[in-house]
Amino acid sequence: MIKTEVKEIPFNGNTLLGVKDASGQIWLGVRKACRDIGLTDAQARAEVLKMQESLLLKDNCKKLSLKFETQFRETLVIAERFVPMWLAQINLTPSMQKKNPEAVQKLLQYQLEASDALHKAFYETEVQKSTFNTRMGLEGHIEVMQVQINNMENILETQSEKLDKVVENMTLSTRQQQKLYKAAKDRINYLLGGAHSREYKTNAKSYFINLWNGLKSQFECGSSYKDLNPIYYNEAFDFISEWEYTEV
Repeated sequence: MIKTEVKEIPFNGNTLLGVKDASGQIWLGVRKACRDIGLTDAQARAEVLKMQESLLLKDNCKKLSLKFETQFRETLVIAERFVPMWLAQINLTPSMQKKNPEAVQKLLQYQLEASDALHKAFYETEVQKSTFNTRMGLEGHIEVMQVQINNMENILETQSEKLDKVVENMTLSTRQQQKLYKAAKDRINYLLGGAHSREYKTNAKSYFINLWNGLKSQFECGSSYKDLNPIYYNEAFDFISEWEYTEV
């Protein structure tokens, strides 16, 4: 007898809760995905409620009794092929984008890659995938799925435009600022012969100003290096590692 199979699938620094039922259908654990993306418990509950009320999704999600260690828990799951459609409908508010910009990037990765990762974890070969698709009768749903795909593409296009605007206005996290500052300090220490040298005590301040001005000019990051867009974060380290004092 084929039993329900549950897997914790490594993904994006976290794991996907994947389930394959006795029919071979694959499902994704909803609440865990919400938390791993960066949603609060309240936001996750709101997404669950919206899913259960959605005309498109409500018939493609269900609660399964899954065993975790020694206990069984009722877990809401969504069918694999509807995962991208659900994720595309998650709307991160401006407030959340500001407080948790990493959630924006995580959501995009989940939208683009989670469904494939989920399927590959259970059906690793094309033969298995073909057999599964035939058994599930997906060919008979092509027209319906095409309409759904078109709708999803429109949603993704709108979401992408929103993400572009968010990315343009992103700045470094406190941790990234600290790492960038340390890299600058180490570079200036090296150029001036160490933090205890006479040259460092005399010139360190002007060197820091010169370095930060150069970095701001290079990456057009406003009034402070802290305003650097994270997409240039790694390039900023390369800039600092090769930086030399420039006479104004």
